Amino acid sequence: MSTLRAQDRLQPALLDRLTDDDVDAKKESPESRVISRGRLRELVLRDLAWLFNATSPGLIDWSRAPHARNSVLNYGLPPLSGQTASTIDPLVLAARVKQAILDHEPRILPASLSVEVVLSEAQMDHHNQIGFRISGQLWAQPVPLELLLHTDIDLETGRVAVRELNR
Repeated sequence: MSTLRAQDRLQPALLDRLTDDDVDAKKESPESRVISRGRLRELVLRDLAWLFNATSPGLIDWSRAPHARNSVLNYGLPPLSGQTASTIDPLVLAARVKQAILDHEPRILPASLSVEVVLSEAQMDHHNQIGFRISGQLWAQPVPLELLLHTDIDLETGRVAVRELNR
């Protein structure tokens, strides 16, 4: 198998590259500049959990600054804590989840992204939870990685749990 070019190797996100995990080392090792496919999955899962647990501003008139709507100023999901599942349209929320991923997680290939509402027995027992199945592909060379996640949004607390489903 041929060696991948530098631009084709999996690299950590900017935040992870700027984080110094080995403060005693005078120089960064070449191995720390690339990550494995498994590590990429872990980092994307962590970053999606951060995204979903962040709260974007409430109702804002973005007409004077339309580009700000998709910027980090609008990072996160809309305020959800304290609402009830009966007052939220799950399809609208699924669209918001998908848009948040498209706006803030460039490692997931946009054309491959799918967000579907999941109504399970457990969630029916906990009336203030909404579940989503998120699938897509992570950019990687030589072939993309499949990503399959389950997300539970607890509307009472606003907490969002993200876990990877078995492939």
